[in-house]
Amino acid sequence: MLYFFILLYVVFFASRRPSPMWGRHLEDLRIVPFRTKWYLYTHMRDLSNVYLDVIGNIVMFTPLSLFLYIVFGIKHYGKILFLGFFLSFCIEAGQYFMGVGVPDVDDLIFNTFGVLLGVIIIDGVRRVPIRGSVTRS
Repeated sequence: MLYFFILLYVVFFASRRPSPMWGRHLEDLRIVPFRTKWYLYTHMRDLSNVYLDVIGNIVMFTPLSLFLYIVFGIKHYGKILFLGFFLSFCIEAGQYFMGVGVPDVDDLIFNTFGVLLGVIIIDGVRRVPIRGSVTRS
């Protein structure tokens, strides 16, 4: 549960978030993948915020896979990916409708990539043989 509280805090209440803007318009949506990130990457002198945003989105969602796998017992990787995508979509939609943060398709992509990275970690750990176990061929 602590993971979800931290996730919600970072997404909706962290101080780096813009203040609420009620009555947003569709032009406030960033729906073209990587347009904003590429613009910032090519026009900013200090790229630390761009890197922090990309890596932060990936790292923030990687534990979700492990949480769904271990706590909820969801073993199907496709379901884990879908749930991660869906949660990320709900967060972006919530940001738009509540006027908090900036809804961005890049966040959806990088968050889902973080879930995929978690699935890859789970699969890698599952393939490591346990010392002393008998493997059958």
